[in-house]
Amino acid sequence: MAECGSVEALKGSWDYVDGENFDAYMKEIGVSMIMRMTAKGVKPRLIINENNGTWTLRTESSIKTLSYDFVPGVEFEETTADGRHVKVTSYNCFCQSST
Repeated sequence: MAECGSVEALKGSWDYVDGENFDAYMKEIGVSMIMRMTAKGVKPRLIINENNGTWTLRTESSIKTLSYDFVPGVEFEETTADGRHVKVTSYNCFCQSST
C-alpha cells in the first residue's frame, strides 16, 4: 500500500448535496429499480471517524442507518444499503504529491 497524505479533512459529518449520475451508477452495479427509486428521495448524512487506524463510516437517513469499521488495506465484509454482501478493501487514495 502506498504511503499517502493526511485524510484528516474527511473526518466529521457530511450532508448529501447532489447525486448527478447516481441512478446510472446504481443501475450499473445491479441495484433494483425499486431501490433506485427509493434512494432518489433519501438525503443521507455520512459521519466519518478514525480511532487508532480504524475508520468508521456511518450513513444515517430517514430509511436506514448503516455503520461499518475498517482498517485501510485490510479486506472486510460489508452489507450494502440494498442488502448485497460484498468484500471490500479500502485504501487511502487521497495522496498528496511531495513536489
